[in-house]
Amino acid sequence: MEKEILVVLDRKGNTLDVWFGKPRKAICDEISEGFLIKKDVKTNEVIGFEKMNFVLKGKKPEIKLLVKSKN
Repeated sequence: MEKEILVVLDRKGNTLDVWFGKPRKAICDEISEGFLIKKDVKTNEVIGFEKMNFVLKGKKPEIKLLVKSKN
């Protein structure tokens, strides 16, 4: 099953925002300092995450994602 991943880098706010699918209403849980998990309001499914205080200096970021199948 294909799923769209949206990555938004806010250089002014120093945040990296990642959505699995289209952004929607979410509840956020801070699981470590400056790292939030976004969960769907109705289903509690993880639908994204946000990294605060994300600062890039010069280089383009390298982002690695590990996607696990439920199978």
